[in-house]
Amino acid sequence: MSIVSLFDELAKSIFAAEENFFQNPRDLHSLETSVKTSTEAFAARFLGEVLSGLDKCIYESTWRDGKYAVQRRDKRTLISSVGDVTFDCTYYRGIGERSGFTHLLEDLIGLERNERFTEAAEVAMLCEALKTSYREAARVLPSKQVITKTTVMNKVHGIAEEIPDAAREERRSVPYLYVEADEDHVAEQHGRSAKEGENGSFMCKLVYVYECRRETDVKDRFELVNKYYFGGLYSGREGTRRLWEKVNRFIELNYDAEDLKRIFVSGDGAGWIKAGASYLGNAVFCADKYHLMQYLNTAAGQFPEERDAVKEELWHLLHSERAGAKKRFDAYTGVMTEKAKNPKVVEQLRAYVLGNWSAVRRTLKNKLLTGCSAESHVSHVLSDRLSSRPMGWSQSGADRMSKLRCYERNNGREKIIDLVRYSRERRRMGATGTEDLSPRELSVHDVTDYHRSQARAYIERIQAHIPFASIRKMLFVRDHMDLL
Repeated sequence: MSIVSLFDELAKSIFAAEENFFQNPRDLHSLETSVKTSTEAFAARFLGEVLSGLDKCIYESTWRDGKYAVQRRDKRTLISSVGDVTFDCTYYRGIGERSGFTHLLEDLIGLERNERFTEAAEVAMLCEALKTSYREAARVLPSKQVITKTTVMNKVHGIAEEIPDAAREERRSVPYLYVEADEDHVAEQHGRSAKEGENGSFMCKLVYVYECRRETDVKDRFELVNKYYFGGLYSGREGTRRLWEKVNRFIELNYDAEDLKRIFVSGDGAGWIKAGASYLGNAVFCADKYHLMQYLNTAAGQFPEERDAVKEELWHLLHSERAGAKKRFDAYTGVMTEKAKNPKVVEQLRAYVLGNWSAVRRTLKNKLLTGCSAESHVSHVLSDRLSSRPMGWSQSGADRMSKLRCYERNNGREKIIDLVRYSRERRRMGATGTEDLSPRELSVHDVTDYHRSQARAYIERIQAHIPFASIRKMLFVRDHMDLL
């Protein structure tokens, strides 16, 4: 069917919807849905015609003479954001040095062999999976084919394990940087092989970097300036090393080291968080005041009649400038442990303060440290999708979802297309034996720039003063097939 015929069918269906609306003007819903269905059907068929036309140009091109012989003519269907796109896709056999079989159209447009979805369709599913279940994300596309929640899960798992570090055009010059970290405890999905009553969880880590806090129009509310998130499983000592090296690489790429006087790393005192100070240049660890206050209030609550006096004494010891303050705090909390109804909560305060004495004192005395909001960031970035509702996750799924939510926070949803292209490019490299190429050598920018340059060349061909569209298509094929 020609493009003109498609436009004719579109016009007829829209005018028919208009006529039905005039007969029942209160049914605006039917008019809207009819027009939407018609335009989506037109878009899907138009895409199919364009791809079939490109396949025909490859078939008729003199470029493939002596290089590829036709094996058979196939039909291919892709699920797109506007519906199912069906098009011709000829299967070829390589001649001579070009041994093997391939669909040249797939190679030209960068489509993986068994890929069922267009890039835009994959982006739509990922955007929906960011906030809802896999089952709901499977319903977001207007396709007649069966899309299961497992399909959506596989798309999430297909996100690149390591996303390249972002780099601004110019390094920023700031005297201080703040790095805050915490973790979310995610319920593990054991599957059918799990033993009865088995239950477990794992940690997803979150780190974010920002320059300072700034007041907002809302009273007692602040925003973090130029914050950037890092998230994922990063389990074990090796995972901790990779995470903090990634954070350090981001800082080196985006900030002038000569002007950076100090990096403050804040958290609840977990070993993996404290390790960050050793990976980041000129960094010190600072204890999270939120957890300190939580431990202190709970411990003082063991003495209801003397609660205020106990809190005052604890604060006095923590702020004391006299020598031996740490020993006196140890002795005082030791007495509290003997008298408390629940000695365990006093021991938690004691262990937290004595184990992080320098970090606690630094937090209380340094005026540059105005608080740590890691708990709330974990709640909004990770827990909102991973653990706030009863659900189980595989470790791979939770890791990729954490990375996807961080990527969206850093770049916006409109940039998820870049992540999809980068992930697909990485998979193609793996299929051709070049998967060992490091992500820094092939960045998201590199992939999108390549796609942009291809589009630019195509646009230039369209804008050229050539009388026949078929000639423009043949020029496009000639110029681009040599890249394969």
